[in-house]
This record gives sequence, C-alpha cells and structure tokens, in this order.
Amino acid sequence: MSSVVIETNLPSSNISVFGVVDDGVYGRLEFLQEKPHIAIPTIVIISLASIAGTFGNILILMAVATYKKLKNIESVFIVNLAICDMFVTAIADPMNIVAKLEGEIFFISLPGLCQTIASLCTVFCIGSLMSIGTVSFNRYIYICHQHWYSKLFTKRSCVSLCISFYILGVFVIVLNVAGLGGHQFDRKAVFCTWDRMATHNFTIILSILFVWVPMILIGACYYLIYRFVSSHRKNISSSNRRNDTTQLAKTLFIIYAVFTTCWIPYALAIAADINDSFSHETHSYVATFAHLHPSINWIVYYTTNKNFRTAFNNVLGICRDSTNNITGDFQVSATVSQGESSNTSTTKL
Repeated sequence: MSSVVIETNLPSSNISVFGVVDDGVYGRLEFLQEKPHIAIPTIVIISLASIAGTFGNILILMAVATYKKLKNIESVFIVNLAICDMFVTAIADPMNIVAKLEGEIFFISLPGLCQTIASLCTVFCIGSLMSIGTVSFNRYIYICHQHWYSKLFTKRSCVSLCISFYILGVFVIVLNVAGLGGHQFDRKAVFCTWDRMATHNFTIILSILFVWVPMILIGACYYLIYRFVSSHRKNISSSNRRNDTTQLAKTLFIIYAVFTTCWIPYALAIAADINDSFSHETHSYVATFAHLHPSINWIVYYTTNKNFRTAFNNVLGICRDSTNNITGDFQVSATVSQGESSNTSTTKL
C-alpha cells in the first residue's frame, strides 16, 4: 500500500482538487500482492459462489414458475428469497471481486458507487432474512394452526409482506443517511459494506434486531413445529399434503440453519471489534462466509425436497428422455392390448 494522489474535477468549476489517499488504501492488485493468503482464497470462493449461486437462484425462479406443485402461497416467500439472494450472487459478489482486485482507489474514482452497492446489499440482506423468518411462521401456522392459515396468508398479504421487507431495508438506509450509520469501503474486509465503525452502538442494535432476534423467533417456530409433528405423527402421515408440508418445513429449517451458520460469525465479529483491532483475516473470512448463504439454498432445495428436485430436473431437461420413453411404451402397450383378448391385455409397460 502506498499514498496515492487523486485528481477530481469539480462540476461547478474547472478547478482540480488534489487529495492524498491514506496509506491504508489498496490500489490495483495491491491486496493480491501484499496479502495473497487472504486474497486468493476469498477471490476463488466468491467467484465460485457467484457463478453457482446465480445459476441456482435462476433455477429456483424457473422451477416455481413451471412446476405446478410449487405454485402455492408459501412460494411467494421462496421467490422473494431467491430474488434477494440473486442480488448478492449476481451483483454484490462480482463487485466484491472487483474490490479485491482493483482496491479502494477504483471506488474513489467513481463516487457513490461503493455506497450504492453497500446500501442495496443491506436492503436485500434484510429482505432475505425477513423472507426466511416469514416463511417459517407460515409453516408454523399451516402445520400447527391450520384454521388460521387462510385468514392470515393470502396472495395479496404475502406480496404485501414482501414489499414491506424492502421498505424496512430502505428505512434503515434513511437512518444511515441521517447520520446514525453509514456505508463505505471496509479496509479490513476489502469490499463495500455497512460501515460498522460509523456508530458502533447502532451497529450492535441493528445486529440484534435483524440477526439475533429473528434467529431466535425462527428457531422457536421450528421447535414448535417439531413438537406438533412428533405428537401428531399418525395423523400427519395419513395425508399426502401434510407430508409435503412437513418435508418443506424440514427443507426450510435447513435453509435457516445454513443462514445462521453463515451469519453468526460475522454478527459476532462486527459486534466484538469495538476498536477495529481484528485482523484482515478475521474480517475477510467472516464476511466471505456470510455471503455464501445465497449460493447454497438451491442445493438444499435439490437435496432435501422431492418437489424441488423434480422441478429442477424438469427445468434442466434431466430425465426428460426417460419420461418420453415411458409415455411411448404406455401408448404402444395400450394399442396392443386393444387388439388382443382380455387375457393378454397385461402387456409389459
């Protein structure tokens, strides 16, 4: 790292203003050259996460749009979660890579870009957590208090809730603009994010409100679902719809578990690092780990939920040939059976 002089032309005049950038600022490839043990692993991980996550979230949206069994009320929140996650994987992650390669100087030369990316990331991360929280409450009501479900969850109310998540995120941004917090280039994590040191008390309050409290409430919902399912196992096993619902609840619980696993280290680090004394390694790795969550959800859906697995396979064309063969065999068998006696009508399908 070195001191760099940056020239900026003011729009109101032809005067050039020169400012000397602090020694803590990385230039192009300087982070990679000076701290390769941090830069190389994080860049590789983020690159893979960005590609896999963008592919997976598009797959989720296509699956819900094309597979009948996924076109239900709870899928409104799953779609909203995928949209929020896709912002991270398709925009925030690539800009994270740019930050680590080009350094802070790149963003200094483009005023407002870093703050915009960080602000949008805040909005969509809040939307992501709120979607996970609301869908867990949705499953709790459906499984444990089904007589309330149709009153609480309609298509209009679910869409309105999703819109309110973004409004809440924008409200947090407004508080930052008002001076309670901020967004900037984090020189420890080396990317554009929430300014954890602007007002540390405000950072702790927000981490409690938007991370810890939701995690506890979501955990409580799934605990109550588990108790209910355990005590009504025979009744639930007799209903295919309830089986699908219970399976979806298990899938969403794993999504919640992945989310908490990814975000707890980051939430602890920003709360504990009062004097900004933690190392580059700590902040870089916990921030990278937190941003892995949006890239993992589609894998959880595929491996744990039969309906999503079928929908993904249909979208990707997997098993399509075998399905066509089965259909063709059935048609041939039906034709043969019509021309034969009833004793030979049991042709092999």
